[in-house]
Amino acid sequence: MARQTDFSPRVPVTALGQPYPPGRSARLALLAILAVGAAAGLVFGLVPQLDLAITALVYDPARRVWPYAYDPTLQTVRDVNDMIVRLVAIAAGVVLIVRLAAPRIAALRLPAALSLRAALFVLTTLAVAPGLIVNGILKPHGGRPRPIEVTPFGGTLDFVPWWSPFGGCDSNCSFASGEMSSATWLLAAALLLPASLRPLGIAVVLAWAVVVGGVRIAMGGHFASDVLLSGVLTALTVWVLYVVVMRPGQPTPLTGPDSSPAGRGDRVARSA
Repeated sequence: MARQTDFSPRVPVTALGQPYPPGRSARLALLAILAVGAAAGLVFGLVPQLDLAITALVYDPARRVWPYAYDPTLQTVRDVNDMIVRLVAIAAGVVLIVRLAAPRIAALRLPAALSLRAALFVLTTLAVAPGLIVNGILKPHGGRPRPIEVTPFGGTLDFVPWWSPFGGCDSNCSFASGEMSSATWLLAAALLLPASLRPLGIAVVLAWAVVVGGVRIAMGGHFASDVLLSGVLTALTVWVLYVVVMRPGQPTPLTGPDSSPAGRGDRVARSA
């Protein structure tokens, strides 16, 4: 019987990246995320007036206006963040399509770091954190009015703490911040940088997220707790999905062991 030829595209196993268990750095990162989240949640939950005090710094009670609400510089920051997020998502989508549709070409043309697993990781974190958790669940159903909507700042709705689902907001509510989530999501891309650039990439993303969060507070769009806890939720999602989806053969800050050529060679020798 003549053997049939299979012309279907095959994705090389190496394109996925081999799993590697998370190490000490992963546990430290998780502890840091949980510590920041617990501290922010407790402080702003037990002393909700702190949200009002921080927001009062950017509100003009004499004129009953938000001086920075339409500031062009702050709006530019929002536009730049949106552009960066879109570009990273599009790039990950292109890598995913090429890896699946033309795996042989991808193996020759694309760097090993732009693996199928990496593209899946970036797109999955975007879909789950900013997409599902923040914009799909919390913002439509959280009930918390934005600063510009509450009575202490000239609005008509009562102020509620971040944990309360009983606010007067019907949709697109204050908790949590979608733009802070998208800015923090860029950690997913930073984790895929070469080892020598990875710490700098993570630091730049975190600094950028602070800028974006500060802009949303200054414009009266969110309270400080909305911004902080949105960042924590997103960072935690990135951590969990990195362990679940990514876990590459070359460790990152979430995986601990030596990622130098000598270290990788030592692991190969031990497994032989």
